[in-house]
Amino acid sequence: MCLTVSNEFAYMENWLTMLLTTYKNNPSTGLAKTISFYLNKLLHHDDISFCGDKQCEYLAMQRFWRWHARIIKPANVASTLSSLK
Repeated sequence: MCLTVSNEFAYMENWLTMLLTTYKNNPSTGLAKTISFYLNKLLHHDDISFCGDKQCEYLAMQRFWRWHARIIKPANVASTLSSLK
């Protein structure tokens, strides 16, 4: 159960929802990094202690999005390999 949270925390949650929806329609590494950034902000916000269930969910999400932000997309592999030569 989540107790009442601040407007700032609720705003960041709404922003995260919008980012996830945008990623679904237009995935990119930069957007994955932004999602990871906002999850980190939520996890370090004072109000997260009021939401035990959300804290666990956001931690799992953060691990996924950090991993996803580090993946080199197939289109970028050729340019990355050519820059190493």
